[in-house]
Amino acid sequence: MFELSFGKMMIIAVVALIVLGPEKLPKVARTLGHLLGRARSYANQVKQDIDREMQMDELRKLQEQAKDAARSFETAVNDAGRTVEQEAASVQSSVNTSLSQAKADAMQVKTTQAVENSIAPPHAALTAQDEVAALEQSIAEQAAEVKPMISAEQMSATLSPADAGKKVA
Repeated sequence: MFELSFGKMMIIAVVALIVLGPEKLPKVARTLGHLLGRARSYANQVKQDIDREMQMDELRKLQEQAKDAARSFETAVNDAGRTVEQEAASVQSSVNTSLSQAKADAMQVKTTQAVENSIAPPHAALTAQDEVAALEQSIAEQAAEVKPMISAEQMSATLSPADAGKKVA
């Protein structure tokens, strides 16, 4: 604010010695020293209070940032939780559907087996190859039982009419 050089301080000291006198000057100087000390301590205290307030403002800003980060993290976790729950519900419904389909297929197989068991004896659980072999055997047996309607001789006689009269008679 204002400057006090050594020369200015000397002038003030001489004027104070003349105005106050040598007896009061030490008391006034002591009082001025105490007042200056108090003023300095008051200025330092105000400065510290201002610094504290600035730090508190910064801490409040950091606290708000931390709260915002915590809220966004919580939102992200909640969204992820909902997504996982939806996926779990989807998987559960898929499993339930597959299970009910498997039960229905099992019931159909049981019904089919019951019908097959009522048609064929229970010990006749044949494989496809066994069934084919049985069909071939059945066809061969039926073919053996069928008698030809025309003998080989009759057939050859019909094909050659000149020889037919000799052999048929």
